[in-house]
Amino acid sequence: MQSSSVTRALRILDLIARAERPVALKDIAQTLGIPKSTAHGILRDLAQERFVDVHEPAAYTVGIKAFEVGAAHLRVAGVDTVITSELAALTRALEVTAHYAVLDGVEAVYLYKHDPPRSGVQLASSVGARLPAHLTAVGKCGLAWLEPAQVALHVERAVWSDGGEALVRELAGIRERGYADDHGQVAAGVKCVAAPVFDAGGPRGAVGVSYLSGSPTPGPQVTEQVRHAAARLTSILGGSST
Repeated sequence: MQSSSVTRALRILDLIARAERPVALKDIAQTLGIPKSTAHGILRDLAQERFVDVHEPAAYTVGIKAFEVGAAHLRVAGVDTVITSELAALTRALEVTAHYAVLDGVEAVYLYKHDPPRSGVQLASSVGARLPAHLTAVGKCGLAWLEPAQVALHVERAVWSDGGEALVRELAGIRERGYADDHGQVAAGVKCVAAPVFDAGGPRGAVGVSYLSGSPTPGPQVTEQVRHAAARLTSILGGSST
């Protein structure tokens, strides 16, 4: 019996999710043994609902809606509790705002946040907030683990005309040292440090903290604890940064 459209859509999503880079339409059709025109129609519908993202030329990656569906499973499985626990631990240890974000196109989307019990630093990183990825430490963590061509595709409209080459160099440095930072690029007088989190499929998101530039907490201590938190989450999710 021929597979239903729903089954084919799920198999397409599974194929794309397991790939390390955007998957071309012709490769999807060939791998799954379905007509190219049929695959294109399914992908068009998936893209319209944001379950897949479209890249040029015709190639596809998993979209933010697919992540949201997966996040529902994580809530049931208790993984979201692990993330929020790590953020709470960072806040207690450093008395800073901690957050977890994912990359969505040219933006970093903040999914979890934990503020210090006292006033702390109230930032734009509210849950659900979107900020330009190339300006935020968490966003730069996401960009740094993309292929160079993907970086260009994601950020050329935002920065390529005035600093894109500098950004590419910065992202290479982030990938080499394993963390990112920003110094007042989003909010004047506020520093941010973030480290990437990986699952079995590759980069998943980033853990970050934000604090006042004049904070008594030493920078190296902040960086070390953020990297350790990201490494613990990576281990729990079955990922590897290598």
